[in-house]
Amino acid sequence: MKERFVSKNIEFVHVGRKLKTTVIADAETAVLHAPASCYLLSLSLARKSENTIQKYASQIKSLLNEMAFDPNITSFDDITDVIMSNYLELVLMGERENTASTIDQVETTLAGFFEFLKVQGFAEKGHRFTFALSQEAELIRAKTRGRQNSHDPYKLSERYIPESQFDLFLKYVDGKTSYIKDRNEIMMRLAYETGCRCHEVTSFNNFSLVEVEAAIKKSNSNNLNETYLNITGKGKKLRKICIEPALRRKIEEFIRRYKTCFNGQLICSTDSKQLNSQYASTIFERAKNKLIKSAPLKDADRWQSNTGWTYHAFRHSFATNLGLRIESGKEKLGRSFLMDRLGHRHPQTTVIYLHFAAGLLGKLRETDKYEEEMRKKMFIYDREEFSA
Repeated sequence: MKERFVSKNIEFVHVGRKLKTTVIADAETAVLHAPASCYLLSLSLARKSENTIQKYASQIKSLLNEMAFDPNITSFDDITDVIMSNYLELVLMGERENTASTIDQVETTLAGFFEFLKVQGFAEKGHRFTFALSQEAELIRAKTRGRQNSHDPYKLSERYIPESQFDLFLKYVDGKTSYIKDRNEIMMRLAYETGCRCHEVTSFNNFSLVEVEAAIKKSNSNNLNETYLNITGKGKKLRKICIEPALRRKIEEFIRRYKTCFNGQLICSTDSKQLNSQYASTIFERAKNKLIKSAPLKDADRWQSNTGWTYHAFRHSFATNLGLRIESGKEKLGRSFLMDRLGHRHPQTTVIYLHFAAGLLGKLRETDKYEEEMRKKMFIYDREEFSA
């Protein structure tokens, strides 16, 4: 479905002070949606952070786009409890797979928004919604809250990026030249596929061409598909990362194509200098913004609403994916394997990822079981239809 409304970040001057806000406008006519834009402006004047305003804008825009094509809704006063409950449960929880904490945030955002509408004369009824979800949905949300409070202090439920979404993200990583584009992709992969932090990728303490080529040569001599490489991490602590076959092949091809650009380093600027420690994060944000503007609506909305999806979330996702491999038992990997790959000092930190991975694995198995039951039912139905 095409978006009826879009958002844009703008900057303005108020009593001599520069402020940033977000406006929402009609996608075709560019006419501002006055109630929503005024509300976001009021947040800027109240000195809410730029990230908070963008998050609120995303949640309000999502609601506006969903309601825009309902012929029974001609004003905010037409939105009922039932409509809002269906939006939260069927759209956000069902279609878009938003987490319980995200649903909580949406409720808070919309409560403030509707109260603003009443005070400013955009609506007569103000905030009057109960947001009553079904018993099953409330139970799921309660369980998720409990799991987050006990086992998810890093809010991994808001930061885990599935592999399918990472693959989609890579399509929007760009660069002015083929060298820069390929280098930027490898920087993203080093985070998602090996757990590297932002500053670790660009630091000249890591990924020297001599060390990378020596590690690859050692893997070849030992008949290993993966390559192991020592890097200097947080607090100047050494740890060993594992570069698995797909990424290793990309790095080998990258070296073959651009070796003259490196000046001794795998990751560097076009003039062979060290990149800024936050450069990888900048590339991430640029690709994310491009994805939000160009990807299919369902994916774009998911990336915009999940504010926890940052470059560092790639490291969290790497740890979770490795935790899934450990918890599933499909590969004989000890729990200490994850601790070593992440460079954790304390096993309690590693256990957080294992707890989250175990919960995620349970959800995946429930989904697989449900889909298998549906396939069986459809098979029986097809046989009955054929017999008739």
